[in-house]
Amino acid sequence: MKAELEARYPELEIDIVTVNGSSYEIGLEGLFADTTLPAVQDNASAAVWRSWTADWRDVYVLDRSNAVSAVYNLTDNDLADPANQEALIDLFVAAGAR
Repeated sequence: MKAELEARYPELEIDIVTVNGSSYEIGLEGLFADTTLPAVQDNASAAVWRSWTADWRDVYVLDRSNAVSAVYNLTDNDLADPANQEALIDLFVAAGAR
């Protein structure tokens, strides 16, 4: 999806980063092996997931001022469905244009 966003909307300079929850360290090697996206590990002191009340497979879309503009859950919206892919792309584009 990152490559598609860059190809279709290069002027928006959209970044995508994976944040793994502090209680989901098991299998972390697989996460890093299966993605080309930058990935970071949350921990108790940062508590990113807790402070954002994140759920498993949530995508937080931030606008240019780093305010949350949308939350899109990939369990509820499987990206194997092209309509869901396009909906998420639209959220990134809308946030990048703000």
